[in-house]
Amino acid sequence: MGASAAHYLARAGAHVRLIEQFRIGHNRGSSHGESRIIRLAYPEPDYLALAKSAYALWRDLERESGATVYYKTGGLDFGVPEAETLIELARTYALNDIEHELVDANEMMHRYPQLKLPAHYTGLYQADYGMLHADRCVATLAAQARAHGAEICEEEPVLKIIVRADSVEVYTTKRVHHAARVVLCAGSWMRPLLQQIGIHLPLTVQNEQVVYMRTDQPENFAIGRFPIFIHRQPGTSSGGAGFPILGRNSPKFLYHAAGPRVEPDDVDRTPDAGLRERTRAFACSVVRGLTGEVDEAVACRYTMTPDEDFLIDRHPAYSHVILASPCSGHGFKFGSVVGSILADLALRGKTSHDISRFRLDRPALHNALRQ
Repeated sequence: MGASAAHYLARAGAHVRLIEQFRIGHNRGSSHGESRIIRLAYPEPDYLALAKSAYALWRDLERESGATVYYKTGGLDFGVPEAETLIELARTYALNDIEHELVDANEMMHRYPQLKLPAHYTGLYQADYGMLHADRCVATLAAQARAHGAEICEEEPVLKIIVRADSVEVYTTKRVHHAARVVLCAGSWMRPLLQQIGIHLPLTVQNEQVVYMRTDQPENFAIGRFPIFIHRQPGTSSGGAGFPILGRNSPKFLYHAAGPRVEPDDVDRTPDAGLRERTRAFACSVVRGLTGEVDEAVACRYTMTPDEDFLIDRHPAYSHVILASPCSGHGFKFGSVVGSILADLALRGKTSHDISRFRLDRPALHNALRQ
């Protein structure tokens, strides 16, 4: 989100400094690795509208930079017919004229013999599902920001923020930055950072992981032969997901929002053994052609709000302080459009996108402000 905001701000002609406590492309947060899902599969109209804009802006970034960041794969959401999300998705697709197909278990396994599903399962196929190359997205956004004149300050942790009536001072380990406006999107470090400026949010950080499963038939898991899939379960937003191969020799699997809680500065990124085994067992239960062995397990951080919606707003007392993230484990796909929204808020004080869901004063965060 920070790299994207810097890109759009610099492109608009603003004088921009992007401050990163590590290096661009580090693996200690939530935005590293080869792949993140991008999809239109949101039953909520505001998320769907943002997803459409995100697709368009990622394609704009590709045209502007010459880099490839989006890979179209097609995708399946499947589960028991009574899974609420499947019912809501089917309704949303129909109401918004989004091309999709309702498919039963036999049809899903006919198209993708790698899948093994219970006979009573139903699914929704949507062709625009795809993967974003996460590392390349971040690197490209940062490079484009720099190309438009932004200064990128790496390995410079922020120690303190002081907000004045019409300016901001950002103290780092190297110097003091003076700015008219500041955009804060620190991911797992948002809670302690915001406490300095009078905002106390009920945010939690989870040590999530992805698992790359070994296969003797990698060609069967290539893009075009294997889809992205999400296993939708009744009564929960958690569920398993699978990805085709991108940048490795193994397909990727994960179990959404199931990791243990950690503190933002916890340096231990060791994958949780229990979650690794749960994810491994899930992958083997729904996919053929895996050896059952894990090639690698990689940790990342989710920073969760109580309602799993984002935070995109301005400070209630200081309109020149813009807040973004946490993204509750489903934000990367929106990085392009959120960056443009943050630029709008910083430069114009408003945006044409509907971000009312992400307000600081919403009920889920009603105890957020303790001035």
